Amino acid sequence: MDDEPMWAAEHVVAPTLGSAITIRETTNEFAIKGNYLTLVKGNQFDGRTKTDPHKHIHEFLKICDMFKYRDTKNKVVRLMMFPLSLTGEAKIWLDELDEATIETWDELQTTFISQFFSPALFDHLLREIEAFSQYENESLIDAWLRMKEMLRNCHGYYLSKGNIIKNFYHGLSEIT
Repeated sequence: MDDEPMWAAEHVVAPTLGSAITIRETTNEFAIKGNYLTLVKGNQFDGRTKTDPHKHIHEFLKICDMFKYRDTKNKVVRLMMFPLSLTGEAKIWLDELDEATIETWDELQTTFISQFFSPALFDHLLREIEAFSQYENESLIDAWLRMKEMLRNCHGYYLSKGNIIKNFYHGLSEIT
C-alpha cells in the first residue's frame, strides 16, 4: 500500500468538462465578427441576486438579431454566443451543467431563466408592487410609468389587471 495520501499531486487528475450545450446543426462557413463579440461581452450576466435574467436575454437577443449568416440559423449562433455573455456565478452554473444537456436555444433560455429568476427574486419584485406608493412631488404619469417598470421587472407573472389597478390606486397620495 502506498504511504502517500491519495490527494498527492500525482494522484489528482482534474476532470475535463465537456460543454452542456450541444450544437447539432451548423456549417463551418461563418465567423463571428469582433464587434459582435465586444457587444456580447459588454452585456454580461453575473447571476447575482438582483440581476434580471429576462433583461439579459432581451438584450442578448437584440445583439444576436444583428447577426446574419448564410446557412447557419440564428438560434445556432445564439447557442454558440450565449456562454460568452456570462460571467461570475452564471458562468460557473453553465460550466457545471452536465455535458450535452442543452440542444436548443429554447432549452437554454428556459433552463437559464429557471435558474436565475428565483422564487425569492419574484417574491421581492411582487412585494415591491404590492407596497407601491407614489413619491412626494411625483406626478400621476411618472407614478404610473414607475409602476409599469415594476410590472415589466416582474414579467407579468400571476398579476391580474384588477390587482395591478388596486395596488396602483391604493399607492397614490391623497393629493393625487
